[in-house]
Amino acid sequence: MAQYQSFPEIGGDSLSLDKLKALNLPDLSGRRFLDVGCNEGFFCGFAKFQGAERVVGIDHSALFIERARRRFPECEFYRQDWQEIPAGVFDVILLASSLHYAEDQAELIRRLVERLSPDGVLVLELGIVQLMKNDWVKVERGIDERLFPTMAKLRETLEPYAWKWIGESVLQAGDPVPRHVVHVSRRRPFAYLLLQPPGYGKSTIAKSLFLPAGVAAVSGDELILQVATGRKEAPASLQALLAEDFSPFRIDQTIRKVFEAGLGPDLVALFRREADGADFALDVYIPDEHHALVESLLSQAGYLPVTMRWGKAGMSPMPQEVSARRAEGYFLALVESGHGEAGLPADAPATRVPAQGFIDEAVLSDDLLTIRGWAVSETGEAPRVLSVRVGGQAHLISAFERQARADVQDYLGLPHALFGYRVSLAVPSGAGAEKLLETLELRAGSAENSMGPVLAFATPLAKSGRG
Repeated sequence: MAQYQSFPEIGGDSLSLDKLKALNLPDLSGRRFLDVGCNEGFFCGFAKFQGAERVVGIDHSALFIERARRRFPECEFYRQDWQEIPAGVFDVILLASSLHYAEDQAELIRRLVERLSPDGVLVLELGIVQLMKNDWVKVERGIDERLFPTMAKLRETLEPYAWKWIGESVLQAGDPVPRHVVHVSRRRPFAYLLLQPPGYGKSTIAKSLFLPAGVAAVSGDELILQVATGRKEAPASLQALLAEDFSPFRIDQTIRKVFEAGLGPDLVALFRREADGADFALDVYIPDEHHALVESLLSQAGYLPVTMRWGKAGMSPMPQEVSARRAEGYFLALVESGHGEAGLPADAPATRVPAQGFIDEAVLSDDLLTIRGWAVSETGEAPRVLSVRVGGQAHLISAFERQARADVQDYLGLPHALFGYRVSLAVPSGAGAEKLLETLELRAGSAENSMGPVLAFATPLAKSGRG
């Protein structure tokens, strides 16, 4: 029988080293490798040389199998054809220069792909006829006639799988058609991840892009709502957390709590269960620091995650705390300028809130007295002027720090919370702290000549002298 594979000590019809380079095999370290039609085991020897964990070769020729066993005793070799594939799952399966011998080439590819591990690859080296039609073409060879696919037929045959054309292989003497190398893997369902923050248009993209393409859109917000309200089953710990203080306006905060509590895998499993193994687009906000976990969990479940990122259309809102400060600043400007009063109708009802307030704290530190509290003027507005008398000296203060007091607003039913004050002033040097604070009187009003009553201390502990 003619020598086919080439080794250092003997040449053959096949340029084995050049073919090995063209195959562009993946890293074989720790992998399980099967060569279907292994001949004398050249590629099995390479797999073992690369550190493969298990190496198996099969061939119908007893002579070739005998030679392979002598060359590479650390590998497994069996005399059999591809009707009987060795037991086990393989990470890399090689079918080189042999596909055209199969009576049903598509079926052989299917059977080999089924024996791949989830991330495994079938490496095909095959002849492809250079014609535009979609067909198996009968090609005369030196010893027989065999069917070879056109590229269109190969695409059709491999449509159920994920595959990539790697490049041309080595052209051997007598080849009737050029050889090519193709890597074939199991087709994983896609998980298109739309995980951007609220306001980025995730739902619009899901509806306008994926639904028309027949890809299901899974709404994370809707699923969370259903679990929180008991309409969808979920692990008890996840259901309890989602139901706790649930609000459709704070789902982003709820999702963050889920991941911080270590329940991210349960939430991802909920999304995955809704997709039921098919391609899907996941429309839900996930904090950036947890994207890698979501991708990993979906990959482990057999999906191919595709994380989509895009910029926000239009202007972004300010951070909530910044927006709140600016809103209060605007309202404060209206209070201090009197613009609010200018817009009052002539018959506007008078306020029913009498002038009142308290000193919450008075602190003397060195020669600086700081007073904090709240007050409502005789017109029911935030005071514009504070009158402070202490240590025999009177101070009329119109510039002081206003503070938000939501408790006062709620208690008195006021239109805003800016009724708090904080004021600091210098006091006589050397005055005794306790005696000085006993003389403190503070009034608040809308003008110098319109002051309210003296404000009392909220508690006896509100006075504090620190020398």
